[in-house]
Amino acid sequence: MYSVDSMEYRIIYCALCALAMEWEKDETGAEEIAQIHGVPVSAVHHALEALYTDNPDPDALEQDI
Repeated sequence: MYSVDSMEYRIIYCALCALAMEWEKDETGAEEIAQIHGVPVSAVHHALEALYTDNPDPDALEQDI
């Protein structure tokens, strides 16, 4: 677990955002992961959304300070 103000956290958060945007345009990555794990694509999207929303946006936190 990384602290919210760490570079690692910011990189992971940005990667999650990028994945979400890419998979909105083309679900290929989500489909591959779904096939590997034997789940529907919607479950992959739900998991990504949960990761994205359950972790605070580091830029929003900076604005609160």
